[in-house]
Amino acid sequence: MKSSTVKVAKGELVFTSFLLAVSLIVLWDAITLVESGINAVVGPKAFAIAIGAILFVLSSIQIIAVLRGDKGEPEGIEGGELTSKSNWKALLIVISAILFHIFTLELLGFIVATVPLFIAIAYALGDRRWIRMVVVAVAVVVTTFFVFREGLQLNIPVGFEFLTGETEIVEEEW
Repeated sequence: MKSSTVKVAKGELVFTSFLLAVSLIVLWDAITLVESGINAVVGPKAFAIAIGAILFVLSSIQIIAVLRGDKGEPEGIEGGELTSKSNWKALLIVISAILFHIFTLELLGFIVATVPLFIAIAYALGDRRWIRMVVVAVAVVVTTFFVFREGLQLNIPVGFEFLTGETEIVEEEW
């Protein structure tokens, strides 16, 4: 293929180059990250390196595609064309769910506070299959809870400490 026939989308190239630069910054920062005293197989450093590496690979692939002449295709919507009226009900559902999550996270715990958030957002986006929403919400939230709490050793609120009278005391050394 001749280079004169390939048109490079400069805007896409600039944006993708920015993502490549961000990935290099994330990788450099992750590699120079000081390990904490946590004795864990997978820590925050490994997670940051994985995110930086994935971003680097994907942005590199995109740069190659843009340089070869592959351009993003618009969805066929003209600028300034109104597609439909605003869905204020969905916006209010999402805002209410986020506020519920914020105010109940410490009290009820991550799992109990996050499952309704997930379900409310899925409902606001148009999903009406209730059994599927609940099953997926519980599976995703419980998996996320255990991966972050047990795998990454992060302190995620369990909740309901007010019933047992127990509070988790965290001792940190400086």
